[in-house]
Amino acid sequence: MEGTGMEIDAGRLRARVTDLAGAEGALDLRGRVFRGGGCDRDAFDSGARHLVIEDPEGVVGCARLEVQREADIQKGYTAQFYDLTAFAAAFRRVVEVGRICLDPRCADPDAPRLLLATLARLVVRERALALYGCASFPLEGTGLSRLTGQTAPETWAPGRKAPETRDLTGPATPLPPLLRSYLSLGARVSDHGVVDRDLGTVHVCTALPIADIPPRRAKLLRGMLAAA
Repeated sequence: MEGTGMEIDAGRLRARVTDLAGAEGALDLRGRVFRGGGCDRDAFDSGARHLVIEDPEGVVGCARLEVQREADIQKGYTAQFYDLTAFAAAFRRVVEVGRICLDPRCADPDAPRLLLATLARLVVRERALALYGCASFPLEGTGLSRLTGQTAPETWAPGRKAPETRDLTGPATPLPPLLRSYLSLGARVSDHGVVDRDLGTVHVCTALPIADIPPRRAKLLRGMLAAA
């Protein structure tokens, strides 16, 4: 598959991008994190690339990646839940990032950094205009109210499509660390959350236009790439 074979080493960790055949350990981690040990494989896995982060003991992080053009965006995982018509018109070459997870037992701070560095390298290689996907919260006690000032502009904002949605209200609980990282880079979110009964979560559509990354953060990402 085009775009696989990418590898980045960082100390004890290695990140690689592979097809489904090389992602067995990533599927196992996803099953533990998202399904309590069950199977998390779905119809979107076979055509995707898979980012796998490993240490000497095994897989400690992963993500599902799909490089998409405008027409592909409407067929992706996120488009099941959000109207992405305006988004697809604004960003005609993107990377959809899904099923991001890190092993709770992994305390290595380089794991999330390596994940971001690998995504940055893929963006450069593919000349993508944006990264996007779904950022999930627990079904109860979410921190959606913390996102009220972080919504996308009307020019490309995701629209409502799912039958069960939530406004950006509720207890101001902490945001997931990776979502905080995306927001610090300039990401914006949908003006509503979607209830996902399959995974038992609430998620928001999150998109990071590459042109909106602040210069200082862009310099940091370039430094991560140079060090990786």
